[in-house]
Amino acid sequence: MKLAAALAILVVACARGDQSAGRDSGSASPSVAAAPPRADSAAPTATPPANSCVSEGEWQACSIEKRLTDAGYVPINSGAAPTGVFDVAGTTYLLGQAELNIYIFRSAREREAAVGKIDTVTVAPRGASAPWSPPPTFITSNNVVAVLESDNGRLIERVQNAIRAGLPRPTR
Repeated sequence: MKLAAALAILVVACARGDQSAGRDSGSASPSVAAAPPRADSAAPTATPPANSCVSEGEWQACSIEKRLTDAGYVPINSGAAPTGVFDVAGTTYLLGQAELNIYIFRSAREREAAVGKIDTVTVAPRGASAPWSPPPTFITSNNVVAVLESDNGRLIERVQNAIRAGLPRPTR
């Protein structure tokens, strides 16, 4: 019996809500105001936030990180890459036990000029000792040079494929 009474009250309350919803907004009670949205609400915004990582064109650190993540790695930024090989600052990423040193140039032409000054087998200035151990894998793509320190053949192949697969493309 209590259940039937509660159900009847619910039906009446819902019917009243439907009637008031159909009224003109000008006849609403002045004492009832719409609550402002909460700051932590998940309401959609009118414009999506701008993404600072352009997903096409020249390589950027964020596009390298995304490509490595898409390849199944969790790249951990461990700081600055060894200096003295290239004129641009680099970043070292840990990929498990491997280290991937990324050097991003302003253009492919600038990268080509820098690569022309080094021994690409040792990845060091000609006549200088290499700062890498184990022997590095040298990878280039457009405006980026990657120096992978690993002796794991499968990892080397997967990283080479991720970087050499082409420039970042827009997501669709």
